[in-house]
Amino acid sequence: MGAGELRDRITVTRSAKVSNGRGGTTSAVQTVAEAIPAKIVVRRGGEQVQAQRLSGVTPHDITVRYDATTAAISATDVLTDQNGTVYAIQWAGSLDEGRKRWLTIMASTGTVANR
Repeated sequence: MGAGELRDRITVTRSAKVSNGRGGTTSAVQTVAEAIPAKIVVRRGGEQVQAQRLSGVTPHDITVRYDATTAAISATDVLTDQNGTVYAIQWAGSLDEGRKRWLTIMASTGTVANR
């Protein structure tokens, strides 16, 4: 894969606890990285049963360059593309045999994101 194939842009957000100024904490969404070049490929979709109803789930493979920022992406993060589509991450890791040039993210739409 070449860098010219990274035509999409993704934003990574993470839920974090922040001080509420009164000695407690509150949840806030924190942006980890913005406008990361990515290649988003749709895999074969499916249906799963949630609360006794069928719901469409569309899995995607998202590829980004491997660096310190993208290496910190985990299944608790949420991705959003430039069109506003929200992806729930199932797995993120490097599949290029120790060379660590690319990070592959398995994510899906049609599910509730981890927020």
